[in-house]
Amino acid sequence: MGIINRSRPDGSQHAGTTVIAAGSKFVGDLALSDNLHVDGRIEGAVHSEAEVAIGQGGSIDGELKADHIVISGSFEGNIDAKRLEIVAGGRVHGDVTVAELVIEPGALFNGNSRIRESEAVGKRKTEKPTTGAGSGGEEAAKAG
Repeated sequence: MGIINRSRPDGSQHAGTTVIAAGSKFVGDLALSDNLHVDGRIEGAVHSEAEVAIGQGGSIDGELKADHIVISGSFEGNIDAKRLEIVAGGRVHGDVTVAELVIEPGALFNGNSRIRESEAVGKRKTEKPTTGAGSGGEEAAKAG
């Protein structure tokens, strides 16, 4: 992950990364056009036009909206994203609306998921609700 003037591999211009360091706590709403990496704690709404990553020791309680979200730490609340990845050790409690959902073995998801088919490649513009409460096992939910 680049911090200084580096374009993303997909060619977009989101070059900066905001870091909430371990031991830091942010309370309130945060709107970003670039990436966010959380090793501390956020309570409130976070909206990013790029990627949000929650590190192993990081947590967010509230609302999270971003293009791509990777969770290694913990999240509680509502998520809206094109792609959500919950990696091993990551914990999500709440409702998610996504085009792609990936849950690695050792991850925990407890809540409801709604797969947004309109953002998936070559799919109709509808939403398909699913529910899930699980731990472990690899689950990749894509529209279709």
